[in-house]
Amino acid sequence: MTALRIHTTHKLLLALVGMLLLPMLSCSREEVCYRFRHIDGGKWHRDSVLLFGVDSLPIADNQRVQVSLEISSNHAYPYRNLWLQIEHNLTDTLFHTDTLQVMLADESGHWRGSSAGGLCQLSVPWLASFKPDGAVTGEIRISHLMTDDPLPGIEKVGVKMVVADNK
Repeated sequence: MTALRIHTTHKLLLALVGMLLLPMLSCSREEVCYRFRHIDGGKWHRDSVLLFGVDSLPIADNQRVQVSLEISSNHAYPYRNLWLQIEHNLTDTLFHTDTLQVMLADESGHWRGSSAGGLCQLSVPWLASFKPDGAVTGEIRISHLMTDDPLPGIEKVGVKMVVADNK
């Protein structure tokens, strides 16, 4: 009986350690950073700026970084497109501002990206490839430029950085 109890305890301990290590092992080797922000109640207010801090991500001298935006929307979103303002200081100490139109649906109203359970997930390339000077540090600020306030149907917004081939 004691041997069975010890064996069960070891299994539980091994399962717990596995669950703690899984997030570190689940990303591919090339993924550097993936962060997202939930939009409260799926209603994004115009004055709500989503902040993504990037703190000393190590990149080898010969590597480049690609950044994409990850948008999750639901079927309450009333438009095909989403206008975003993105400010960042990843490539310099000064902030740069981009305006980006994201097409969430095609001309016939079919949502782009992958969908399940009423949510659509779309990955949008943003910074094609940049070579940082050492570790990547800085901040990314994202806000929407749509006229609706609050803007319904956007569930979460994320930023994903991956190491690109040095070509």
